[in-house]
Amino acid sequence: MFSVVIPLYNKQNSILQTLPSVLCQTFADFEVLVVNDGSTDNSRKAVETFSDKRIRIIDKPNGGVSSARNRGIAEARFEYVAFIDGDDLWNKDFLQTIAGLIVDYPEAEAYGTGYSCNSSMDTVMFTLGAKERGIVTNYFKQVYAAPIMHASSVCITKQAFQKVGGFNESITHGEDYDMWDRLGIHCTIAASPEIMASYRVDTENRAMSILPSPEKLWLFHLDNRYDNNDAAKRYYGRYIRRAVVRYLTALKFKWALQLASKNRSFVSLFSYLLIYEYKNLGRLIRKQ
Repeated sequence: MFSVVIPLYNKQNSILQTLPSVLCQTFADFEVLVVNDGSTDNSRKAVETFSDKRIRIIDKPNGGVSSARNRGIAEARFEYVAFIDGDDLWNKDFLQTIAGLIVDYPEAEAYGTGYSCNSSMDTVMFTLGAKERGIVTNYFKQVYAAPIMHASSVCITKQAFQKVGGFNESITHGEDYDMWDRLGIHCTIAASPEIMASYRVDTENRAMSILPSPEKLWLFHLDNRYDNNDAAKRYYGRYIRRAVVRYLTALKFKWALQLASKNRSFVSLFSYLLIYEYKNLGRLIRKQ
């Protein structure tokens, strides 16, 4: 019934924990597609140590997590496609919880559960998810309060991907946020607050530690999503301002201006002047 897609790139140690958390699901009707995205370590060999016939390894040249997920979607045999990253974990009842949502909310095209953010020692730092079980109404209002989906706590129908497209392969940071937002705008989402997945924030080979250039950031590809939607404007405005401040803190003044210019409705004239002042200060710092 489910196709489980695991994008894998240089996570030879973590995958040895991730795969068992998938294979031990109480709902056992699924296939596992491990998309080896050109790993240069022993990640593929680690997967080969599992003899479960439900596992398929798909090898491809390195193209990033979005291309790996899209390849998994294309290869999936079933309508319901669940995702988990190669260093995260599922509770044994994750797929059972999703199956329950599908039964109760058949009109939905995407499903999600709550999730915890854990340290490498699996210590829970905090938990996130929907406030209550059911159909997500006013998507942007809900996600402004707290994210309701994560790349390792969702299941999306192939029909939904046909409607909104695949993961944007030009984005390296926030490609999942980009997808959830498109689903929130064009599709019906059902969610459960039950914590059924664990996102491990400091495992091997985490891409989020790298500061991306604006065009690699999801906030650079919003188009007109926030037009005539006050909740969306509030939601995007918070993230855009945070990203601009992060660029300024890293003395990436050109990038700050580039992102601010792309989203002028969120950045005041005063903010532009402030960015220029930071830029001048940066020149002074570099001269000293």
